[in-house]
Amino acid sequence: MAERYAIDVTGFLDLAARTAQRMDTLTEAVFGVLSVVREIQDAVAPAPDLARAFARAVDSWVERATAMAEHGGAVLAAAERAVAEYVRADAAMAIDTERAAQTRGHGRWRVS
Repeated sequence: MAERYAIDVTGFLDLAARTAQRMDTLTEAVFGVLSVVREIQDAVAPAPDLARAFARAVDSWVERATAMAEHGGAVLAAAERAVAEYVRADAAMAIDTERAAQTRGHGRWRVS
């Protein structure tokens, strides 16, 4: 049953590092596009009809792209916290198991 919950911590940390690098790349790309969008918004501002059309074309994309980058980072952070908690709990369980192995008896009835 113990193997059912086993994880490859080293493999996860490697995957998390690679994913974090890709998330950084994604975030940089999203911010780059947002910068261009702002430049275009400024350029078309003097033409209200064109500015409204451009806004209709890109506003929902801008919201989704920003949310995607934020959500990806949040998912990665949550996974890293979960693995850290797993490792902490595993270490605590190992200590408790070692202590239990050093005693005899069950429950309140221990024999030295």
